[in-house]
Amino acid sequence: MRQDMKPSMKPLLRSFGMFIRQISKDSMLIVVCIAPILAAFFFHFGIPIIEGLLCEFFRKTTVLTPYNLLFDLFLSILTPYMFCFASAMLMLTEYDEGMTSYLAVTPIGKKGYILSRLLTPAVISFFASSLLLLYFALTTWAFMMIIMVCLLTSLTSIAVALLVFSISHNRVEGMAMAKLSGLMMLGLPVPFFLLSNVQYIFAFLPSFWIAKLGMEQNVLYFIPALLTSLTWLWILYRKFERKLT
Repeated sequence: MRQDMKPSMKPLLRSFGMFIRQISKDSMLIVVCIAPILAAFFFHFGIPIIEGLLCEFFRKTTVLTPYNLLFDLFLSILTPYMFCFASAMLMLTEYDEGMTSYLAVTPIGKKGYILSRLLTPAVISFFASSLLLLYFALTTWAFMMIIMVCLLTSLTSIAVALLVFSISHNRVEGMAMAKLSGLMMLGLPVPFFLLSNVQYIFAFLPSFWIAKLGMEQNVLYFIPALLTSLTWLWILYRKFERKLT
């Protein structure tokens, strides 16, 4: 069985290696991939300092502390979002240069191309965001909760990459679309600021359920979060596949 897997794995690894080399040659994408680490340091060390200054200025005991969980949730989604954004930018470059159709007929195939450009970066970002949340979170997280939240944020970010690639025609449009796709993260602050049932207007966003899961620590919220993520993936993957053909 191992002998059957080796030929299919080699082209996949070569394709992913090419993906990494392309990122290493693009200074903007290097910064994009490093950004979550910088954000983690800022949230962990900068927010408490800012909190102290604000408390002193407004003469209050807490200002930002009630929203520490929200900062953690933003950190959990920022890593996969940035990784998948970088992936979408590279796919758009390859699409413009006609490399996408070429790679689809090589031994890697269309499925291998998708694995190396979407699934592999999402898996890496899952581990990266889990580690950042484990060591830089402002609040205390149960290990299982970190796993569930980071799994969901990785799935959501794949949907963002599919959206950016499917709708954009080039990298310039892709960058503009990436800013617009940031609206998918709009669900994170909703449960923190909308306490009435009006908040469920945003129930179609996976990020809304991710925030509910983080706030209430109720694993039942994992189900709607997963279902909404998979629904977005199903819709956007169909558009993505049509563009590849």
